Amino acid sequence: MNMTSKLVVAGLVVALAACGKTTQSDVNQAARDRAANVAKAAQNAQPSVDAANRNLATAQQDANAKVANAQASANNEVNKAAVKQSKQQAKADYNVAMARIDGDLKVALEKCGMQSADTQSMCKQNANAVHDQAASAAKAQLDLVNQQTNESAELPASAST
Repeated sequence: MNMTSKLVVAGLVVALAACGKTTQSDVNQAARDRAANVAKAAQNAQPSVDAANRNLATAQQDANAKVANAQASANNEVNKAAVKQSKQQAKADYNVAMARIDGDLKVALEKCGMQSADTQSMCKQNANAVHDQAASAAKAQLDLVNQQTNESAELPASAST
């Protein structure tokens, strides 16, 4: 090869080698470009992030309201069931008391029948008076429970818990 060719080849080798080399300033420039691109992307994304945060806050408020409504509704249902149970229990207690009171009257009247004719009338009057008094007390107890359960049923759900 002649000298000119060697010089051309050597020049091409040096030129090609210089093309493939990266300098520190190139690295620094790439880092600055990357940081600028990241900052610009974050700035462009911020309105979407803000909107998503507002949507999340609204959804949380809606969910909290729904939970509060569900709790209030559940408490209301529990209160209604408790009132119904109290009334049913009071009615059952009244029926048991009346059965006992009526049974006591029958027993007392049978005992009166075993007494002499002079005392039978007074005995029956006393037995009926005791019966009427006990029946009135049982009815008063039933009415009291019903009145109390009606009053508690009228309370708001939050006041009765």
